[in-house]
Amino acid sequence: MVYSRISNSQKQDVLNLVHSRFNISIDENDVEFVHLRTVGWMNPKNFPRFTLLFQSIAECAVAFEGLLRFLPEIFIDTTGCPLSMPLFRFLGGCRVACYVHYPTITSQMIKRVETGTAMYNNASFIANSEKLTSAKLLYYQLFAKLYKFAGKAADIVMVNGSWTEDHIRNLWDCNPIKVFPPVEVTSVNGLVRAKGDPVVILSVGQIRPEKNHRLQIDVLKKALDAKLNVRLCIVGGCRNDEDRQRVDELKRYAEQLGVEEYISWELNIPIDELNKLNKESLIGIHTMTEEHFGIAVVESMAAGVIMIAHNSGGPKLDIVKDGVTGYLAATADEYAKYVREICSSSDEDLIKMRTKARESMDRFSEEAFERNWLAAVEKL
Repeated sequence: MVYSRISNSQKQDVLNLVHSRFNISIDENDVEFVHLRTVGWMNPKNFPRFTLLFQSIAECAVAFEGLLRFLPEIFIDTTGCPLSMPLFRFLGGCRVACYVHYPTITSQMIKRVETGTAMYNNASFIANSEKLTSAKLLYYQLFAKLYKFAGKAADIVMVNGSWTEDHIRNLWDCNPIKVFPPVEVTSVNGLVRAKGDPVVILSVGQIRPEKNHRLQIDVLKKALDAKLNVRLCIVGGCRNDEDRQRVDELKRYAEQLGVEEYISWELNIPIDELNKLNKESLIGIHTMTEEHFGIAVVESMAAGVIMIAHNSGGPKLDIVKDGVTGYLAATADEYAKYVREICSSSDEDLIKMRTKARESMDRFSEEAFERNWLAAVEKL
């Protein structure tokens, strides 16, 4: 049984989509959808301010509707709705597990507010005000206590990587089980690949502020200034008008730097086109700070792309061994340095790095996920 915003009558459409995106076939008799009418209440666009608080209230309402519509013996939260767990455990009497992709609140979020650091989740007008900073800090600290209470309701806690594991262990005072997400890593392309003319730098990720596409444009500018024959291909998921406006802003920024003609935008493309781009690209770039895992990083490396990822979060802790299976960077200068290094590397050196990357991919396979997931939930 799957709690969902869709009704059971649309089940086959979902299963067809699962098959086309992940090549997984599921018998329609093995799954049913429990339609929850209140799911839309959790949309963050409904709460431009005090998002954590109001989303949590909406989350409780949705969980309560789920309890009324269908009461399971085992409840597993995989969507990051932690306050659903106390309701299902204490009201529903269920055994409860969760698979945490990204903590709702982190120590870094609290630290940014505490130090007055302006970022996408801490507006500059708050960061520049001592009173507003104190108020937001208290708000975050109280929410962290509520988040810890929610985590205590879980019998089994699974996390998607080392970065999330560290945060959840500290926030919930528990010993989570690390289960890497399933990634298609078996269809690795040939180890020998022409560098191309120009060399393609591939970026894969949703068009969201935290993905930091502006930094990628800065890297492209530095690479072009160094007389490298490169292009940047940005593959992005656009969810709504706000994301499309963000694309327009990035295009204007590229125009200001004079690099717009060296960027191609591939938005909301199907998986077959993404696979083709992975085959054609020599370099991958990923610029999000504190990415919780980095599935796009794994997929590109598995396809034979030489990855330059941000020196933080999941890419640093779990995926990329710097200088061995790829590169880690933090500033535009560091990214540009590695772009130059890859472009000047011999085929032999690139093959060696791809071979090392391929050897490290098995731990992210679908088979490894299935084995580790079943071992964890078996305890329920």
